[in-house]
Amino acid sequence: MVTMFDIMSHVETAAFGHEPSFLDYMAMRNQNLRIFVKASVMEIGSEFYETTTPKAPLGVNVRLLSIGNTTFTVLNELFCGGKLKPSIRTRSVYAVMNQKTGKVEATPEWWRNRFVRCVDVKQSNKLLVTPVQKKSESTHKSEITIPLGDTDHNERTRCSSYLRYFNENTSVASRKALLTHIQSTFHEFHVKRLSMLYFGPTYWGDTLTSETWQADKPLQIMCEISKNNVPVWFGNMELYDKVYGLPELETTHKIEE
Repeated sequence: MVTMFDIMSHVETAAFGHEPSFLDYMAMRNQNLRIFVKASVMEIGSEFYETTTPKAPLGVNVRLLSIGNTTFTVLNELFCGGKLKPSIRTRSVYAVMNQKTGKVEATPEWWRNRFVRCVDVKQSNKLLVTPVQKKSESTHKSEITIPLGDTDHNERTRCSSYLRYFNENTSVASRKALLTHIQSTFHEFHVKRLSMLYFGPTYWGDTLTSETWQADKPLQIMCEISKNNVPVWFGNMELYDKVYGLPELETTHKIEE
């Protein structure tokens, strides 16, 4: 799933950065404005995991969902095998920042007036990702030093890198039997939904602490990544309770009364 998220993110970034740029982002850059992701929610349909669903060719469609005072939301959809229904949908909230001051600013009036007609009213509901403060006693903790390959052209950690840290830490936690409700290995489960919240940037060479724990719900896993004890990223992973396309393989999880 990290690979699919990375592919969709690269297409989205390319859309913003190449002329004619998506939502005329290059014009915003000329006004010393930059954008960065504040939150993302990725939803994966069960049909994506079916062995009968062709995975090629892949098609990606990016469009504007909503515009706020200082943010806007983009919908990124991935289509498999020429199907008309998207298999994966990612909604991302972008904030607008002044490059010189480093402060968040309002979306430019000329920009709002130009693109408000492109808002998809049917799907413009608010995107909410709430971090969970309560951690389990069976929390797996590891340290990461960010390599250059995990960063973008500004040497900032890429969104997909945080997701990979989450996935790798969860794998180890599963191996050590620290996922309270999951009795079979984590890798036997399919991801249903990923919710991610970004608190601040990190850079090449920074040392991060990744903490993963099982939520109260049996098929939900949390991860908090921090720098010097200050949270910089939060993730919430929800899993399907069955393996699609492989009926002979059963996953097991425990539901406490």
